[in-house]
Amino acid sequence: MNICVISASMRGNSQSLKVANYLNERLKKLDVNSWVLDLHELKLPPYDDDETEAPAKDEVLKQLSEADGYVFVSPEWDGMMSHGLISMLHYVDTEMAHKPVMLVGVSSGIGGAYPIEQMKQMGPKNKHYVISPESLRLMKVKEMLNDQDFSETATDLYVKQRADYALKVLVEYAKALQNVRASGVFNPDEFGSGV
Repeated sequence: MNICVISASMRGNSQSLKVANYLNERLKKLDVNSWVLDLHELKLPPYDDDETEAPAKDEVLKQLSEADGYVFVSPEWDGMMSHGLISMLHYVDTEMAHKPVMLVGVSSGIGGAYPIEQMKQMGPKNKHYVISPESLRLMKVKEMLNDQDFSETATDLYVKQRADYALKVLVEYAKALQNVRASGVFNPDEFGSGV
């Protein structure tokens, strides 16, 4: 089982990257082969219908193809999801089709809900990935997921438990959707649009 955790912040050393690294470590505890795809580090250029050379595109698409599921970790900027994630999705064809995605909204304040709602609306229609019903909203993220302390005194214990639960659900969806992909019923050439 392969899960790709995507840090969609376009800043270096971001809170989104911290969260992505934390979730990646928790996936490894579930005996899942997982890795972090840091969109800031890869410097994927804004999508412009292949008019601009994008050497990072092949690497991104390779990693997306190898995964059975994904975690999107997006900061909330001006009430919106990361523009880097939107751009990445424009490059995707069928690499993510019929694979589950867990959504994580990150905010240094009390936000985080808007990127989750945008991620639900953008992408799954024509990319054909499946949104897990379990998402994670991280408000005041600087105070969250800074360690692996699961003691009763951990101030973010509930968030850590909720994250573990959502990851377990994602893994089960990834297992189940392998059968959908293997069925041969998917016909992107004739029915590429989800509507």
